[in-house]
Amino acid sequence: MLETQASVYTEPLSFRIIFRVLGSMRLAVHLLLFVAIASIIGTILPQQEVYTDYLHQFGTFWFTVFGNLDLYDVYRCGWYMGIVAFLIISTTVCVFRNAPSMLREMRHVKSNPSDSFLQSRPEQFESFSSKSDTESTQSATATLGDFGYQARVLKTSAGDSVIFAQKGRFYRTGYLLTHVGIILFCVGALYNANLPLKWAEWTGTVHPEKNFDLPLSKIPQSSWLSASSSAFRGIITIPVGQTVNAMFELVGDGFLVQHLPFMLRLDAFKVTHYSNGLAKDFVSTISLYHHDGKKFKTGIVRVNHPMSVDGVQIYQSSYSDSASKLHLHNYLLSAPALPPAAISTSVGEHLKTFGSQYAISITDFKTQNVIPRKAVGRSSGPDHGMINMGPTVSYLVNNDRDHTRIILKSYMKAFSRHGEAYRLIGFREDGSSAYHYLTIPQGPEDGIRLFMTYLGDLEQAARNGENASKAVFISNLKKAEAQTQVFLTPHERDDFLQSSLKAMQELRAYPLPFLSVFHDYDLHWSAGLEITRYPGMKVIYVACFALVFGIFILFYVPRRRIWIQMSEDDDKGRRIKLFGDSSRNEEDFHRDMEELNDKLQEKL
Repeated sequence: MLETQASVYTEPLSFRIIFRVLGSMRLAVHLLLFVAIASIIGTILPQQEVYTDYLHQFGTFWFTVFGNLDLYDVYRCGWYMGIVAFLIISTTVCVFRNAPSMLREMRHVKSNPSDSFLQSRPEQFESFSSKSDTESTQSATATLGDFGYQARVLKTSAGDSVIFAQKGRFYRTGYLLTHVGIILFCVGALYNANLPLKWAEWTGTVHPEKNFDLPLSKIPQSSWLSASSSAFRGIITIPVGQTVNAMFELVGDGFLVQHLPFMLRLDAFKVTHYSNGLAKDFVSTISLYHHDGKKFKTGIVRVNHPMSVDGVQIYQSSYSDSASKLHLHNYLLSAPALPPAAISTSVGEHLKTFGSQYAISITDFKTQNVIPRKAVGRSSGPDHGMINMGPTVSYLVNNDRDHTRIILKSYMKAFSRHGEAYRLIGFREDGSSAYHYLTIPQGPEDGIRLFMTYLGDLEQAARNGENASKAVFISNLKKAEAQTQVFLTPHERDDFLQSSLKAMQELRAYPLPFLSVFHDYDLHWSAGLEITRYPGMKVIYVACFALVFGIFILFYVPRRRIWIQMSEDDDKGRRIKLFGDSSRNEEDFHRDMEELNDKLQEKL
């Protein structure tokens, strides 16, 4: 006998499985965990910096590992945006699956609760009343009102009266708000990631330039971005008095040039320091112009206090020297008595000396420099063992004959030790981390002219065959005083003599035949500004509000439901049954239910 079966349409199994998996809580939690871990990495690891800085910081191995994982630009890398997009899909599916039933639950009250439903409630009490149905209903409704519940009378299928009351009817909005907040937060993050730029990079429309020494005028147009870019984050270093209309956005190991929607001029810059030399505050005064040259805004930018204009934020990020003129006196140790050669230079310039044997590169200039007090022979004080030596020039000397490299620091400010002033010069071989210091006595006048003249007289005395003795030392010091017209008292002469002999001992370890002493400078500042436009921030602010408000509802607005069922009992009058449940804080709700039951027994 043949059996026939009617064909029944069923939804494809694969679609239902995918839909269920996408909307599962487990998947959403894992995605949130991955996003949180990536965000922590992006917070700890500085983002969008020059690759050479990462290489120096992490070394070759970890630099390569982190680079292969795209950790230097986490928030705009492909795998991070993929996780965020997947999280949006998962959370949207979750809301789509659960929102309708939640909205129905909040909007409609179960008008015909079954006995099995009521008997399954965790809180149950029973009592009896001699009052009539109307009186009992009115008394119970009034008691529920005293406890802050809104009550309504329902009828069961058997015709009995059931009073229903609840608090926190809309507690499910906490769930909806948190999930919608997550969706909006991720959408804002993707918007800020500038997806059109990522697409242009992937398709080859935009090519980051890798030559950081290339002049702005020679950067190809394929490395320029329009001022209408939806989102950007870049940096610019601008000297005081100059105007710019573009900035640099670091992308991988290269950069793109971002047109600004305005022209920016740095009018002034000011930096203040703590007593220990650390920067206390630095402030830029800037003016903004339309591209037709009309000024439309002036203001100040300081650390943590950006300027905002048309959705663009201008932050103070750093400051540096801007070709300040540095004045040095260069002494020859082979002829120290000769007048020094005056040198005027600036950071980045290269000099030659001793018949081009030595190449000098000015590498850095700081107006404040903090070193350990013990480096200059002073004991630790209340400033935790550090001393501010003020303006400092750093330079690198290459010996083209033996290919040695010496790094030096010359400090302009004299320091005092045991009542005597000294000039300080630090030196070390390239590759070594420890500085050695020359402490040269300054004498009663600024500069080291007296010491260098005294050094030359002693060298001449040695060439004349004079033996080292106190008399020779004193006679040559007096001779140097006469030559320089700097005269010392007997006490100053004794101190200067002791300090000079110690400095000559230190000079034996000095590896160069000349001594460059920082004398003066003409200061010119540059301000480092970070300029951003993140249009998705408004969406993120709304998302944060939704998350905070939704979490507040979930934690502090529980749903509490109470049913009071009244039925006739032939022996004891009216039977009063009290049922209740709560979405959270069951212990507190149990105590409230016991108190409510006592009040009902008093009134019924």
